Amino acid sequence: MKSQIYWKHLNRFLFFVLLSAIIIAQEGEVIEISKDIGYTLDAEENLHYEVFKDIPNFESAQFFEVSRNRVVARISFIEYTLLKVSKRAFDLKEFSDLQLRLRQTPKITDEIRESFRKNLTYLRTKSVLENIPTGQYLEVKNRKGQWVRGTLLSFNKNRLLIQTPISIKQVPMNKMRLIKYREQIIRKPEWKLNIYGLAAILGVGLMETWNRQTSPDWGYKWHNRFIGATLGLVAGAEAYDTSMILLTKKTQFGLTPEELDKLNR
Repeated sequence: MKSQIYWKHLNRFLFFVLLSAIIIAQEGEVIEISKDIGYTLDAEENLHYEVFKDIPNFESAQFFEVSRNRVVARISFIEYTLLKVSKRAFDLKEFSDLQLRLRQTPKITDEIRESFRKNLTYLRTKSVLENIPTGQYLEVKNRKGQWVRGTLLSFNKNRLLIQTPISIKQVPMNKMRLIKYREQIIRKPEWKLNIYGLAAILGVGLMETWNRQTSPDWGYKWHNRFIGATLGLVAGAEAYDTSMILLTKKTQFGLTPEELDKLNR
């Protein structure tokens, strides 16, 4: 019985080894693209060297020599936050011409990388969503072109939980096309005194109007004025917070090539 189990596991192991060998043989040996690039072409390098200009949301690529006269590029790209792979074949002359052009192109610098990285938002979608503070007002456009607007409750298991005026909605990360949010609410402490003071004066003024209409006793008049000032200060706090939110510039985050093109126009 034990020997049967042993041979069963051994046969399974040998099968996986053989299968892996076949896959590796079909894939071929990875080729160095150029000395500056190395064995993997990343997103910034692809933009700089213009290798795969027609691949939207490019992530990376490697080249494999599958035969003496045939090279296959394994291209990874992002589609709705999901990593997908495609392949493209080159004959030896096409690949040699590509290598020659890359060697003649000036080397990519850190400054160039940084300038490109700002537009490669699709590569850092998850980290951006994780860093949006809860309580932030969001506008999310889904695949169908519909907008979900509300307050962010949480981001968990690649899903946004958003409190809308009528319900709580879950928006999966791979169903998003565009996000609008405010990265950091501005603060203007010097405005507080003016806004709070104006709100308190308005509150007292409203209660003074009430006093004139109702003609209460002297004590009640001051009580009403105090209530008006207190309510005015509370309203002033809300007015200050709301004005800071409205004055803060929105950040727009595109997750599809179409939305990125619109934002970059």
